[in-house]
Amino acid sequence: MPGPVPADYGLTERAIEEIRARDRRQADLFVRIVVGSLGTLWLIFTVLIYLYSARRAPLLGLVMAPLLAGLGAVIAGLPVAMAGGLLSWLAHPPHPMSAALERYEAATVGIRICDVCRLARGDSTPKSGVSFCGRCDAWICPECRRRYDRRAIAALKRSRTEAAAQATGQD
Repeated sequence: MPGPVPADYGLTERAIEEIRARDRRQADLFVRIVVGSLGTLWLIFTVLIYLYSARRAPLLGLVMAPLLAGLGAVIAGLPVAMAGGLLSWLAHPPHPMSAALERYEAATVGIRICDVCRLARGDSTPKSGVSFCGRCDAWICPECRRRYDRRAIAALKRSRTEAAAQATGQD
């Protein structure tokens, strides 16, 4: 008995490509929002801290301003990531057939490595119940499906490795 096929779920190859392209655009927008916002915050905090310390201890301020600004940007990272997730979802809402694609891929998968566990925690052990999340473009175990913090970390790491791969491919 053959396994499920996309047509069983009302999917065509073109629909699957559209869903994946939409989800990829959403993920790219999320990464641009988070990285751009945190980089801008870091730069603004660095300048403000250095300007404040310029009269009292300019050399110490030159060393400490980027470090303290980085700490401030990291603290601001969670609300920025939440806003980025909402904005990217509003800009690229789910495809009408994305739920069918997730059901199809869940039916065809057995035991897999969770991409979120692998990227966020370094855990490469195969798990059961892993299903594909079209929005994240990753295979996710049931434990990580509810952990949006891990999913955000994995998305940022995935985009960084993809950018590095593209940079080395273009050299």
